[in-house]
Amino acid sequence: MHIDIDDQEGLFVLEPKLEQKIIEVIEECLKLENISNDIEISLSIVDKETIKTINRDFREIDRDTDVLSFPQFEAQSEFVDSADVVILGDIIICLDIAKEQAVAYNHSLAREICFLIAHSCFHLLGYDHMTEDDEIIMFAKQDCVLETLKITR
Repeated sequence: MHIDIDDQEGLFVLEPKLEQKIIEVIEECLKLENISNDIEISLSIVDKETIKTINRDFREIDRDTDVLSFPQFEAQSEFVDSADVVILGDIIICLDIAKEQAVAYNHSLAREICFLIAHSCFHLLGYDHMTEDDEIIMFAKQDCVLETLKITR
């Protein structure tokens, strides 16, 4: 597995052990889905202005958000039998909003980032939460990953 990280906001200076936790979260998501492919993911840590611009330009939503996911595939079936390195897609996290949410939800920044990574990773793996049934499935998977790794509130 390869994660290309662009830490524009210095997250790993604030939380030096967090990079390893992020890798563990992604590995656990892949394990839960029985994905054995060699995977590549791009992860960017940005500010509110940057994520708002990306959200506006690519999703036509003119506001900031906590995380954006840009999957390369609509479903796992499109890559699961590939022998090549599979580029799953891009995850973009807004550090400013992650900090705000960590305070609002009364947990650590590391826990918030790990939640956002798990959430995004499942988006990259073809899950969504557009319907209540889909949300239940996706959120159960996120919770399972975080509980397995003992990343709690």
